[in-house]
Amino acid sequence: MYGKCGRLDLARKVFDKMFTRDVVSWTSMICGYCHAGKMENAVELFERMRREGLEPNDFTWNAMIAGYARTGDRNGTMALLNEMKNEGLIPDLVTWNALISGFVQSNQVHEALKLFQEMLVSGVKPNQVTVTGLLPGCGSTITINRGREIHGLIYRMGLDVNVYVVSALIDMYSKSGRVKDASNVFDMVTVKNVASWNAMIGCYGKHGMVDQALRLFEGMKDRQIRPNEVTLVSILSACSHGGLLENGLQIFRSIKEDYGVSPRKEHYGCVIDLLCRCGRMTEAYNLLKEMPVDITDSMLGAFFNGCSIHGRNDLAQLVADDIANKTLKRPAGLVTLSNILAAGGGWEGVENVRDVMREKRIHKKPGYSWI
Repeated sequence: MYGKCGRLDLARKVFDKMFTRDVVSWTSMICGYCHAGKMENAVELFERMRREGLEPNDFTWNAMIAGYARTGDRNGTMALLNEMKNEGLIPDLVTWNALISGFVQSNQVHEALKLFQEMLVSGVKPNQVTVTGLLPGCGSTITINRGREIHGLIYRMGLDVNVYVVSALIDMYSKSGRVKDASNVFDMVTVKNVASWNAMIGCYGKHGMVDQALRLFEGMKDRQIRPNEVTLVSILSACSHGGLLENGLQIFRSIKEDYGVSPRKEHYGCVIDLLCRCGRMTEAYNLLKEMPVDITDSMLGAFFNGCSIHGRNDLAQLVADDIANKTLKRPAGLVTLSNILAAGGGWEGVENVRDVMREKRIHKKPGYSWI
């Protein structure tokens, strides 16, 4: 329970206080560390478990293999796989899925594709988990041809009726800019869930086809499929990129009443970006001040860029006094604000911001050139 909630410290306290531990309890703790990327802790428990005379089961091995693969440690992953084989355990579908998805998540797509080929040669048939784990890595211009080959395999195996596979295919074609292929996949599926609609709306929005995204959004509602938080982020983002101010504001204002969704920072971020793109800087400023969620640096970046483009250094100056209370994950917001104030001659504001940057130990990285 604690592990699933992300409280590994509490999970470990419970584990350490147990008088008797079986394979299940060891595996649960190891899985928690693996999912959190804390492989040193996972390895320590894995080795200790074996020293105490308990043999890992398939779940334990698969958790360790997937954990190593997600870190991108190819040598460690393959060494563990070979050790598993030496123990007399043959990699099954779950093991292959863990390997493939792990390498995709660590951006080692070519390694994942090689393993997928090895899996097929070994006679293990992929399932929907395999392909949904692999397809996210096949959306680049380099790998899209392999993605199309996998699409053909999916069709021959009858996996193209699975809604999660469909969503993964749409996302793959969207990443590679093949909107028509994504649309064909969407249209051919008779049963669509909200994830399928979200993927296609997101595809249209990402590629500037805002009218199509809005039509699909309306079609989704006509078919009694209730938009969720992800749908609304996708359609608001599409409105922002297309500069459709009134459409975006209408959707946002009715988000709670019509869709039962409490706006989150992602929704507010889209609306702030939309207002700034359209030059409605005062409204963007008021929304920043009034919204009930924490301000993120991406919101600040959009706002400060809008101030710069539309000549509203006065609003950027107003934010300067309040910036010290905001938690930023990256320095971009403060650096951009400093530059805007300096360009407008607001040197007092610049010093205030730079004091905050020094306090937060934020440094502007120097630029460089190949010349």
